[in-house]
Amino acid sequence: MPGKNSSTFKISLPSDLEIVMEREFDAPRELVFKVWTEPEHVKRWWGCNASTMVSCQAEVRPGGQWRYVMQMPDGAQFPFKGEYRELSPPERLVHTSIFDVEPYNAQEAIVTVVFEDLGGKTKITETTLYISKEARDGHMNSGMEIGAAQSLDKLEALLDGLA
Repeated sequence: MPGKNSSTFKISLPSDLEIVMEREFDAPRELVFKVWTEPEHVKRWWGCNASTMVSCQAEVRPGGQWRYVMQMPDGAQFPFKGEYRELSPPERLVHTSIFDVEPYNAQEAIVTVVFEDLGGKTKITETTLYISKEARDGHMNSGMEIGAAQSLDKLEALLDGLA
């Protein structure tokens, strides 16, 4: 079921190497940042509707590692990992992201998430910078837009329950 702010979800391709996603939430920036970064919360919203988070580990600090593993109903697992590069709570987060399956695990992307305070609401802007146009297009053509929208709807529902 789409969240009440689903209409604020936007995805764009501003360059051959980037995907930018935006979404607004009816929650304060500090709470959105917390739920975005703390594993006990991330495991409740990250991933498409059909998936279950079977592993959610994160040491949220510059140089800290993260690893999430989604599992689909057929048992297929999708592992992702990365390293935190910058952390400026509650405004900005920069980390690497790798789909940890050959041959994709050689394609590190840089993800920058900006949390904009809209006076009790928050706008997130996530920019992913890929190593090549082919890597960007491969991710874009994987169905990630649907999965991202579903994931952000789950985040909204979680935020509503915590606010």
